[in-house]
Amino acid sequence: MPVWRIMCFHNERGRDLFSEAYARQTARARAKFRVTIEVLRDQPTIEGWSRQNGFDLLTGKKYRRYHGLGKIRFKTPDAAHRPLGFFGPVQGTFTLLVWATERDGQFDPPNVLETALHRMREVENNSGLANECNF
Repeated sequence: MPVWRIMCFHNERGRDLFSEAYARQTARARAKFRVTIEVLRDQPTIEGWSRQNGFDLLTGKKYRRYHGLGKIRFKTPDAAHRPLGFFGPVQGTFTLLVWATERDGQFDPPNVLETALHRMREVENNSGLANECNF
């Protein structure tokens, strides 16, 4: 049984926006994502959510405004994928907020960090916007 529950962001109308973005990815990207998520969700402690297991918290001066957000890390031949999320809204959960890619330290789409921050705050104010993912 997984240690962590993986949640997906739903908007106020009930649309699972993260799963919709996931469905638009290539079969290879979806498969690599599922493998990475499975490794992370089985980590016994939060320390297991590490770079070696495919995860980084956004830290440092560049990301000060985005405190609390983290990125799932994996690559396919066409892109460095960086789905963004955060630990919460309750203990033992990680909520996926938005799908992004990264090149040379820059996220695509360019406004994805603002979108993720806005969605994180929405979930913190209304935990009903985070529902268990079905991958």
